Amino acid sequence: MASQISLRRTGIIVFTARIASIFTGLAFLVMMTRSLSAEQFGLWEVVIDIVTFAAYPAGLVAFWATRDIARGKMFGKTAVLINFLLSLLGIGLYFVFSLVSAPRISADISTLTLAVLLVPISYWNQAANAVVSGHKPSVLGFAVIVSEVAKLAVAFPLLIIYKTGIEGVILSVIVANLAQSAASTLLAGDALSNPVEIGAARRWLSNSWLPVLTTLPLMFGIADTYVASLAAAGTSLVGYYQAAYSVAAIAGYSYYLASAMYPLLLRGGDHSVTARTLEFALLVGIPMATGGAALAKPILYFLNPVYADGSLALSILCFAVLVNTVSMVFDQTLSGRDKVDVDESSRFRDFLGSNLLFVAKVNLAVGVTYVAAVYAVVAVGLSSGLSVPAVLELWATAQLLIIGGFVLVKLKRIGLIGQPTFARSELYYAAGALVMGVSLWLLGGLIQYKVGSLRFALELGAVSLTGLGIYGAFVLAVDDKLRALARRVVRETFF
Repeated sequence: MASQISLRRTGIIVFTARIASIFTGLAFLVMMTRSLSAEQFGLWEVVIDIVTFAAYPAGLVAFWATRDIARGKMFGKTAVLINFLLSLLGIGLYFVFSLVSAPRISADISTLTLAVLLVPISYWNQAANAVVSGHKPSVLGFAVIVSEVAKLAVAFPLLIIYKTGIEGVILSVIVANLAQSAASTLLAGDALSNPVEIGAARRWLSNSWLPVLTTLPLMFGIADTYVASLAAAGTSLVGYYQAAYSVAAIAGYSYYLASAMYPLLLRGGDHSVTARTLEFALLVGIPMATGGAALAKPILYFLNPVYADGSLALSILCFAVLVNTVSMVFDQTLSGRDKVDVDESSRFRDFLGSNLLFVAKVNLAVGVTYVAAVYAVVAVGLSSGLSVPAVLELWATAQLLIIGGFVLVKLKRIGLIGQPTFARSELYYAAGALVMGVSLWLLGGLIQYKVGSLRFALELGAVSLTGLGIYGAFVLAVDDKLRALARRVVRETFF
């Protein structure tokens, strides 16, 4: 039986976990950036790319498992078993990519070999997360907390005490992903109650062309750093980019406020689900992006002073990530309201005019265009003698413009089905973020750089909290709806 899903409660649980993971993630990021050279940090990102490529087949099952389970078909065991079998293929793919890539980017093959352990764990993780996404999406928040605690518990001694370098990073992530997979599986509840259903597995695999189209764009999005390492014939540039992007990605955490939207739409939720979700996500996402952009230089300096020159690229990336958050909400809106797959006998021709296929085609166009642009920017930029910061700025600008352009295409499609999108409240959020951003930029000039790490962190934290207070006060003062929601939350929490 499908569980009841609360839009706000689920969103808040998952988002709160992700907010907590900001601090644990930043701690891990600081450990990495101060323990690894830019070249090693870039190599770590390439390792993650190769693992993601190798684990691509896992998404073929995860896509359908979430949709079926959200509609009350408890095929959790089937999803986990099929992904376990597919992981054998993934291991083979991983070694192929590693052997081809290592000589081109001057990577140590032994490091790549150790990371193969991440592949089968990734298959398990994707299956377990797909199961709880359709049944109890709030579990995703709890699993993230377990994962982050495990990661830091292993990373601190390996990176700070024993100085194990990139091998310590790999082992820490192995333990973290194992913990997350186990937590999601143990908390999946009734979603794992039914026996293995071979018929469901056969249907998922026979219809795998749709998740291929749906998830292939994600591979292109992830492939940017892999392609850049090939274009640069090394991983140093990727290390500088990843330092900036790791910070910018925090602005995208507001997307987790939309965790309940997809299963709710699959169960027949109306248009208001999207409007409320987008409003909720932008309430947090707009100030996060603006704050990251305003404090880009001190944030990167805190990670490692060598990355501070990438501050402008980070500012651009913060807004690129925000736009991508809106894009993903639009994807879920179009895909979640599409019912073409409810009829299990649906064929390819039935999907041709569907929103599922539309989203897949648009995102595929985004991915191909973006990866081609990254290769061109890096190859031409470096060969022309541009500095690393200049190349990063062009890379970030290409990302923002390409994602933004295709968001307009999705927005037009949403308009065709009469779906409400933006509300007046979002204008208040933008105005509040602008006031906050100017304040942070001015206050950021007071931060002292030639001090110890602890004092620098405290000053940066104090400035950030001041900006948060300014934003909160502004939007509460002008937005009646937000004030009413705040009063309701306080009343239901404390009284």
